[in-house]
Amino acid sequence: IAYAARKFGVQARIVVPQKANPGKVAAMEGMGAEVIFHGATFDEARLHCEDLAREKGYRYVHSGDEPLLIAGVATEVLEMLEEEPRLEVILVPIGGGSGAAGACIVARAVNPRIRVIGVQSESSPAAYQSWKQRKLVEAPNRTVAEGLATGTAFALPQRILWEHLDDFLLLSDAEILRAMVWMVEKAHTLAEAAGAAPLAAAYRLRQDLAGRRVGLICSGGNVSPEQLKQALSVGAGDLPRSE
Repeated sequence: IAYAARKFGVQARIVVPQKANPGKVAAMEGMGAEVIFHGATFDEARLHCEDLAREKGYRYVHSGDEPLLIAGVATEVLEMLEEEPRLEVILVPIGGGSGAAGACIVARAVNPRIRVIGVQSESSPAAYQSWKQRKLVEAPNRTVAEGLATGTAFALPQRILWEHLDDFLLLSDAEILRAMVWMVEKAHTLAEAAGAAPLAAAYRLRQDLAGRRVGLICSGGNVSPEQLKQALSVGAGDLPRSE
């Protein structure tokens, strides 16, 4: 949002929780956005943002129920399939669900045989429970993976996921943090927890995925020092062998 606002010469105002990742805040401010701190959670920040939009008449970009946002993030999957058209499975992290919804739309359009599997933390399972129950529900929101941290599901991405998502997996935060270490040690990539979650899911599903062409959407590299310390304290555990 900050990048697009700067590119088109408009002022972006972005509401974040009080303890938002300092790296992400600095990046948004560096692109000219006004960052407003409110609440302890993403959902509290989102509700405050909605109030500001109503009061001030701002154009509000919803974090999930925004068709253009889903279309935009969907292009990452289109680029994946242009690079590797033989992919058979795509693993995608889910917080609000816009990225997964976009992945489903592109996969179905390009090759309906591609399986799209969502990944979320069991400590913040609102999207998972909504997908399972086929209705919007709220759930506790306690994950350390800020990109997966939401206590409520959103209608537009969920409608797409209900129709097109093939499977949905819940992981522990420990599994996700361990995958962060694997990303560093094996892929030399510093991914935040949400970005590493698909790797953790692939390891959980390794027997089912053996011999298949699998794509992982690593959609976040803004690691705070605190989160990196958490991951390193968990350690690599059962580190996958190099092939």
